[in-house]
Amino acid sequence: MKNTSWIRKNWLLVAGVSFIGVHLGTYFIQRAAKQSVKSQSRGKQNEY
Repeated sequence: MKNTSWIRKNWLLVAGVSFIGVHLGTYFIQRAAKQSVKSQSRGKQNEY
């Protein structure tokens, strides 16, 4: 019984960490996308 509870706790831990990781990843991606859009709107798109 202790093993099953330990596995369940680990599963919740892994699920929580992956959930937070995905949200942090999407947050940084959106942040980078916003910065790239701001840099392009400033007129840096002429360099390309």
